[in-house]
Amino acid sequence: MMKTRYLRWALIAICCFFKLFAHAQCSLVGWASQNGGVTGGGTATPVIVSTYDALKTAITSSTVKVVHISGTITIPSGGRISFQDQSAKTIYGLPGSKLVSNDLTKDGSGIIYVKRVSNVIFRNVTFVGPAAYDTDGWDNMTIDNSTNVWVDHCDFQDGMDGNLDIKAAADYISVTWCKFSYNKTPVAGGSGGSDDHRFSNLFGSSDGATGDRGKLRITLANCWWAQGCKERMPRVRFGKVHLVNNYFNSTVSNKCIMAGYEADLLIEGNVFENVKNPIDLMDNTFTAITQKNNLFTNTSGNTSGSGAAFTPPYTLTADPASSVKALVTAGAGATLTTPDCGSTGTTQIALTATATPVAGGTITSSARIAALSTVEVSRVYPNPTHGNTTINVTLAKDEQTIIRLFDAQGKLVKDLGVVRSETEGTQQLTYNFSGQTPGLYFVSFMTNKGAISTYKLLID
Repeated sequence: MMKTRYLRWALIAICCFFKLFAHAQCSLVGWASQNGGVTGGGTATPVIVSTYDALKTAITSSTVKVVHISGTITIPSGGRISFQDQSAKTIYGLPGSKLVSNDLTKDGSGIIYVKRVSNVIFRNVTFVGPAAYDTDGWDNMTIDNSTNVWVDHCDFQDGMDGNLDIKAAADYISVTWCKFSYNKTPVAGGSGGSDDHRFSNLFGSSDGATGDRGKLRITLANCWWAQGCKERMPRVRFGKVHLVNNYFNSTVSNKCIMAGYEADLLIEGNVFENVKNPIDLMDNTFTAITQKNNLFTNTSGNTSGSGAAFTPPYTLTADPASSVKALVTAGAGATLTTPDCGSTGTTQIALTATATPVAGGTITSSARIAALSTVEVSRVYPNPTHGNTTINVTLAKDEQTIIRLFDAQGKLVKDLGVVRSETEGTQQLTYNFSGQTPGLYFVSFMTNKGAISTYKLLID
């Protein structure tokens, strides 16, 4: 009976771990959690749309509270949708869906314009623009004069003017697990003067927009500025902006985070890899920049801050920078499979817990739980352990996995490291757990391809 209770407890703990992992990717964090938070349209019955007309009707209707986008919807020239003067709404992109704008004219461009809304969620939506072209046209999405907006797990590509701009006294905004990129060649010769306007994110439109002072409180967490991004990742004026656990790796970058007029920036736990000017001080008219615990790899240009940035009124614990690349590349973008934050590639895997009875032999039970897919780990031994433990892990070519230790309640104990493989094969890893409090733990493996496996480890 005692062994049965132990097994049941162990299996429940494993299930709780996966729930906590999903919860971590889908929990509201940052500035949007303040001022009443964000709930969106809640459990209202979704309206599924697959045409432009249906999309426009659903978004502009204040009685529709949850919109699900299905398939590819092309925005016609001049058809940018104005979403304004509403509250309590969720717009979710079903897997494989996308909103596409192909218009390169100033007035015909843009996908969604958000103005004077509150308590709104955009989740899992893919925005595809026509290419960067400097004609003072429209962004893929613009958020103006709105409060408590949460943009989560969205994918922004090839915005004409920008990918996602936030301005005009918008406030209490969180942008989490989003990906920004440019895949199309920028168009030269625009009236704005830049031949390469792959400028992703503008927060605050001008130094003269003093109505933004005290506003533009924005959190950017677990986002990825990927290939093609040139500048504005983001460019900030006036705002108190918290950038935490983001990944920057665009090899064509010229400037990443840009501290403009009265910008107050807290930059922590981010990874900058193969980029120029990770932190651009511009003309030194910013309020303060605090940078801490960031990782800079093969970068050039400024990496330092100046002054003491604001202290957030919310709790957001940063992951170690060494974990960020694997986590973000696996989870950022429109990677969800269900509106309740199911992850890409859901399969069922069997996890087994084993206890040794008094008379010898084993008692084995298993539980089937949702995971992304499996990481092949052939051995974790000795188990139980009180010192060195060896793990054999098999990785595909160019695959990497982050290895983490969790306690029985699903709380992160420590990061054990990131393992990379240039060729397919098995690597043998050894960790010393001496000094660790005895008890039940779980060793988690998550690859940059989205695979997760978790193994029970008893430390005695």
